[in-house]
Amino acid sequence: MMMTIMTLKSPNMNEPRSPSDASSDLVDIRTFEGASDLQLIHGYGGNSFRISGERYSGAVIVYPRQTTIWTPPAKPETLKIDDLLPHFGDGFPPLFILGVGGAPMDPMNDLSAALRNHGIALEVMSTAAACRTWNVLMSEGRDAVTGLYDVA
Repeated sequence: MMMTIMTLKSPNMNEPRSPSDASSDLVDIRTFEGASDLQLIHGYGGNSFRISGERYSGAVIVYPRQTTIWTPPAKPETLKIDDLLPHFGDGFPPLFILGVGGAPMDPMNDLSAALRNHGIALEVMSTAAACRTWNVLMSEGRDAVTGLYDVA
């Protein structure tokens, strides 16, 4: 499986892409072979995500083979386990990646402990880092779910 990630580049790959370019995406995945059924994050920014060829406005929860719109609390630090458990259905993922927009300011220890009681490890990071991490985890065949707050 091959994955190449291009960050803040113009189509000719030698010139930096300026924020005023037509595309508001901050990350473009140029090539990914061998995983056509996986939900891969191809771009984010402008309060939306481009995932496996579809554009989603607002926050999303991404599963290995499905993406759903998510309406989390406005402030990530107020997120509770009851906001997440309905999205896991009958099976809990071993890992939940939470992209909180910008850099996380709160380690979310209470949420982490509550998820750990269900056998779920929590990783909190910026949405940008969560998008990159998600694609790497999918390329490795890992079982995980990610919740992503949108970024402007």
